[in-house]
Amino acid sequence: MCHRGFTKLEMLVSATLLTTMIAIATPLFSQLNQVWHSTRLFQLASQELMNQMDGIMQLSSDECRTALIDLKVSQELRAVIPDARLTGKMESSSDGQRVVLSLHLPTSVRTEPIVLVGWLHGGVPQ
Repeated sequence: MCHRGFTKLEMLVSATLLTTMIAIATPLFSQLNQVWHSTRLFQLASQELMNQMDGIMQLSSDECRTALIDLKVSQELRAVIPDARLTGKMESSSDGQRVVLSLHLPTSVRTEPIVLVGWLHGGVPQ
């Protein structure tokens, strides 16, 4: 004899499986969203560092020292990450003068600062 449709037991098993899959997937989507958000903030912060370094590399050594004292996070990044803090310093190395920029983000985004190093006036290491 051939039955058409589903039995109550089949419907109960299907509903249980569907509920279990949703219960497993929901936290994963939440974690994925957090990772995506953190990655986006890291990309914005990295771009900020590169833009700042590009501006500083165009300056003379004396102007560079002054610019490093007056470093500020752009308004665009401050709007997204209000607690971001930018620091910079010049260092002498065997390859010439180098500039070290550090962008400190809130610990909810990243625990260690993002650091970018550039050499002044063609002092790039080989």
